[in-house]
Amino acid sequence: MKQSLVKWGLLAALSTATMPALAVRWFEVELIAFAQKDASQIREDFSIETPPLPNNKRLDLLTQGYNNVGHQACLAGNPSYDPRSVTEQFTTAQSSWYCDDDINYVQKYDVLPVVPVSEPLEHMQSMYLLAPEQLKFESIRKKLERKGHTAILHTGWRFPDQSKKRAPNVVVYGGKKFAQPASYIYRAQPSDNFISLLNSAPQPSIKSGGETLWELDGTMKIHIRHYLYVTSNFDYRYLSDSGELESARMSQFTRVYSGDIHYLDHPKMGIIFQIRKYKH
Repeated sequence: MKQSLVKWGLLAALSTATMPALAVRWFEVELIAFAQKDASQIREDFSIETPPLPNNKRLDLLTQGYNNVGHQACLAGNPSYDPRSVTEQFTTAQSSWYCDDDINYVQKYDVLPVVPVSEPLEHMQSMYLLAPEQLKFESIRKKLERKGHTAILHTGWRFPDQSKKRAPNVVVYGGKKFAQPASYIYRAQPSDNFISLLNSAPQPSIKSGGETLWELDGTMKIHIRHYLYVTSNFDYRYLSDSGELESARMSQFTRVYSGDIHYLDHPKMGIIFQIRKYKH
């Protein structure tokens, strides 16, 4: 009898120890970022210098997804993804090439793929990118494109219920590649529909050269405290009429509901996203 009590006590302790892990809720977010149809005609100038994008607790899921697209194209024999040097291509033009998994295809892109690629996963162990076949907004993206909008990025990821302190800033970038000039100008567009995250005092702009910049660059943080909260910081980069590289900042914080489709609006760009429950 005593041994049975000890046995049941151990089982109860083990069950209690595993309860928090099993009780964690999981969600998935899907988003489409696109350039506004008439963005080149917009002349707003808010002249607000913004601070750098969040640099703490960053989680980059997209780079591997972009590299997977390049690796698949290399395996398919696409000459644009030939990993050999220019000299090797001329001297061994007829030979096949080896597509290494570790090649950084991102640095080869002039325009990043709209849909990064990942294996279709179903676990709840760590955050991961959604595979293209797990996305549900393809019809929305095609509708936007038919209306003249240019899709920059269509992706998503799965994540656990996390507090504001623990949730990472997920890196979101895509679109065309720009070379950063010596001086850099930020433009910000506050939104009346959301709480602006910009500091009230102007901050110095970034001034450095040589770094690769993408048309869309930013972070998206999702945390849960009874409700879902989204903190987004995005820079949309473009060339002005004079050929100078400029950037429009969109920083917003909002409470959302799972299953609802939300729209972050800016004169230069827009983002449509939805957060869905996963296996609960």
